[in-house]
Amino acid sequence: PPRDYDAGPCAHYSRGPDAHRNLHVQLEPYELPTDQHQQHVVDAGVIVGCIVASTVAAIAGLVFWCKRRKSANQDLYYLGDNTQAKAGSPFAPSDAECTVDVDMAPLTVYRLERSDFSTKGHKLLASGAYGNVWLCQYGTEAVAVKRIKHDSAAHIQKFIDEILLLARMDCPHIVAFIGVVWRRPTDLACVVEYMDRGDLRTLLASSSPADFSWSLKLESIRSVAQGLIYLHTFETPIIHRDLKSRNVLLDSTKGTKLTDFGESREMDDSTLTSGIGTYQWMAPEVILGHAYSVAADVYSFGVLLTELSTHGVPYADLKNPSTGAAYNQQYLITQVTAGSLRPTLDRSHTPSWVVDLATACLAHDPDDRPSMLKVATALPKTTYEI
Repeated sequence: PPRDYDAGPCAHYSRGPDAHRNLHVQLEPYELPTDQHQQHVVDAGVIVGCIVASTVAAIAGLVFWCKRRKSANQDLYYLGDNTQAKAGSPFAPSDAECTVDVDMAPLTVYRLERSDFSTKGHKLLASGAYGNVWLCQYGTEAVAVKRIKHDSAAHIQKFIDEILLLARMDCPHIVAFIGVVWRRPTDLACVVEYMDRGDLRTLLASSSPADFSWSLKLESIRSVAQGLIYLHTFETPIIHRDLKSRNVLLDSTKGTKLTDFGESREMDDSTLTSGIGTYQWMAPEVILGHAYSVAADVYSFGVLLTELSTHGVPYADLKNPSTGAAYNQQYLITQVTAGSLRPTLDRSHTPSWVVDLATACLAHDPDDRPSMLKVATALPKTTYEI
């Protein structure tokens, strides 16, 4: 028979033949002795106090660390060799506090060592709405370093796409790609060859047509044409989409080269319709949002020829006869898309071949414009033919 035993004050059960049917458990309140109860209350208070104190200390430490980190990021950037670059240099970290979700893996093969860059002598070459370009020293070579100003994932991805496209190019008439540098995605910088004479727009603005001869201009025209031929005859043709004098660079020994492929796109089976570029250089079909092709670059090339003719910004010479003020952008766009307006050519100081070529390239119908290959063959072979 089962043996009797005492379950203590917390349980009671029945015995007998039907015990398996009548088994019940009744919990009774169990009180700690007074001294033990007070001790447990004290222990619990100590534990809670420790937890609260630890939590507050952790939060305070985190806030202090974040402030120190942000302050440090604003002042210094530590390179691979522990040397320091002041904020305002092309290698200064961005102010972005969040992690940007972009894939940097495709750029790894082009990554340069930060320690190979001099931390002194950085010079700002150009600054625009979307980025800055700096003159830096990479080893013994002067290079240009481009950084974008926007920290969003979309802008960084667009910059990555531009870099990957430029990395595929190998043409003496396109600025050479050297590599990339970054600590985190928001610090991404693109390194390209340095062109010591700056951009064509600056040269035109600082010189008169008499100072910049057509024999010298012809060399630049030929280089731009060859650069566009390279793009347009790529395995998948590339449209520059932002050809203008500001994106044509000059060098005392390397000649003239195209740059800035931030808006460039490869043509595929889909139709390009987005209006990209600067409106004074944009073809009518691009402004209107219609389908366009490499012929849009040909139109921009025609506008570039008018810049070489007048040394002025396209349409800047046009004034409203009633007010004497310059026409607004909307008026110019309306006239250009209607086929009623083209940039001015200084015919009295411009060779006839330039006038004829510019007129052909500025045809309203893209099908009426010559290819860049035809443009190149139409250029004078020697300066004696100018």
